[in-house]
Amino acid sequence: MTTSKQLAAIREALEDYEEGEAIDPVLKKAGLAPASQKMSHDQVVQWLLQERDKADKANIVAQFLHGVETNQAHLRAGLSSLASATHFMQHPFSVDKQLNCQVCGAFEHLDIDFVLLNQTRYLCGSVLSGDIAEMAFFLQQANAIDSPRPEALPLTTRIFEMIRAMPDSARPKDMLKQLRKLKGVKMSEEEARSFIDLLGHCAILQTPEHPGLLQRFTNQGLAPSSSRSSDWSYPVDFWTGANGVYADAMKYWFGDYPQLLAQ
Repeated sequence: MTTSKQLAAIREALEDYEEGEAIDPVLKKAGLAPASQKMSHDQVVQWLLQERDKADKANIVAQFLHGVETNQAHLRAGLSSLASATHFMQHPFSVDKQLNCQVCGAFEHLDIDFVLLNQTRYLCGSVLSGDIAEMAFFLQQANAIDSPRPEALPLTTRIFEMIRAMPDSARPKDMLKQLRKLKGVKMSEEEARSFIDLLGHCAILQTPEHPGLLQRFTNQGLAPSSSRSSDWSYPVDFWTGANGVYADAMKYWFGDYPQLLAQ
């Protein structure tokens, strides 16, 4: 069990880490700094598919809920990965006119820096840009944790009540402001943005024209965006308050927690 003091030290060390620099002993002691590895695209695809096949949805959902209630981003990351990988398919490295894979967006040869992966896992809590190494690693870490079902979910309940109450004209940036103001939420702006993106990955925040990754695999690098200047991920980039919360996705992920479903 990681104490709040230990978690704060880990987060601080990860915030200070830059690729190629000396690794803080705090990260080594916590097991968050294994040696970097060189892997091929095809190896990472196999790694991801193996971890997805091992995944227990109920366990990963329970981790996510614990992560929300205790403000621990790394416990939320597995759900983003599982949703993103739901329809991920077996495929070889495939290019047309670009250097990266036209199916998943990864390059043919990858340098896997596990400290950087843990930096995203602990400081964002969500897969960024559909990175397949993040997806594989986050699932691997989630699969190694046995999380009992949480009973009380006051903060998660308040978050979904807040989302359902957003005006029809609301955009993700408006939700970001409200989320960070919500009593009990202790997220940096980056964490809060990643949390909202995660809900899009899970299809909880989507639009009929732009479904979440629960419905189909989408290469985040090729996904459409609402504008050239937008830095929200697909599909939440297109969400408005009028779209609300997608009930089918809520039931799929949180059917065992009726207090989170619309009454």
